Amino acid sequence: MSRVRTVHPVAREDRGSTLPFVLLCFLLALLLVAGTVAASAAFLAQRDLQSDCDGAAVAGAAAVDPAGVYADGALLDALPLTTVAAQDAVAGYAARAGLGDTSFAVTVPVPVDGAAVAVRCGRRVTVPFGPMFGLGGGVDRTADSSARSPVRP
Repeated sequence: MSRVRTVHPVAREDRGSTLPFVLLCFLLALLLVAGTVAASAAFLAQRDLQSDCDGAAVAGAAAVDPAGVYADGALLDALPLTTVAAQDAVAGYAARAGLGDTSFAVTVPVPVDGAAVAVRCGRRVTVPFGPMFGLGGGVDRTADSSARSPVRP
């Protein structure tokens, strides 16, 4: 007794229809991986910029105004700062750290309780697969940081 196999016409028409589905799933997975890599690169660039901005603020806060320290003769709660000295200290920090692609805006607000420096940093970073997501020119990142001048012993 031999069996005769019959092939149904519907089965013959479905042959090969999984290939487009597999390719679509592969493309979606590739898009998901590319998006994750791009978002991770942008996040890490923001974290690096914040770290650089924190360092610049500390450098600016360490730029003490010598004339302000010795002018009064009394002990101060915080060492006085000048905007020019803070800007020079931040520029020196940026030069030593190789941050030529970063912009710094340094201000020394006049607080009531001591001297502080505020720094706003900006940088344009390129991300991998950026053109795929419309970010071919890069992503603008900004960070703000502030630091108080050291307390006098």
